[in-house]
Amino acid sequence: MIDLRARCGKQGLFIIFVAALAVVIYIIARVASENDESRIRKVVYAGALGVEREDAAKCASLISDSYLDKYGNNKLSFLKLVSELFREYQDFKVDIKQLNVDIKDADAFVDIGFRCYFKKALEAKVYYDDGKLKLNLKKDSGRWKIESVEYLGSNEVLFLQSVA
Repeated sequence: MIDLRARCGKQGLFIIFVAALAVVIYIIARVASENDESRIRKVVYAGALGVEREDAAKCASLISDSYLDKYGNNKLSFLKLVSELFREYQDFKVDIKQLNVDIKDADAFVDIGFRCYFKKALEAKVYYDDGKLKLNLKKDSGRWKIESVEYLGSNEVLFLQSVA
């Protein structure tokens, strides 16, 4: 005679094992299929989110320790500049309009077209900047970090007229 309880128990255990194995395989495939371009795009969008949240620590985590831009800023002076901007301006909203990534081995070059909305502290006017950034990133220990930032946008900051 067949013991139905033992048979259902083994089948149930087998089904759980197969389901768990499928989940593990899916996670491994997902991580393995992520390419460098998608990782770089994540860095860019994480930076935009860091600006919107005025989170200097988040921005710092994306910057390489060997950061040096054409303006002479190293990582510390660049982050000081970012912190000063967060004190002077607030309510940031960043819309990325264009994002081009060019990867050469462990280096990446990113062109970003964006519009950033913001307010000056203690003012009601909403300003915006249609700008362009050029980022250089370097892959270090499997992670992409920003090596330099160059602003290529206009030197003109505009404000939105209120419509009543």
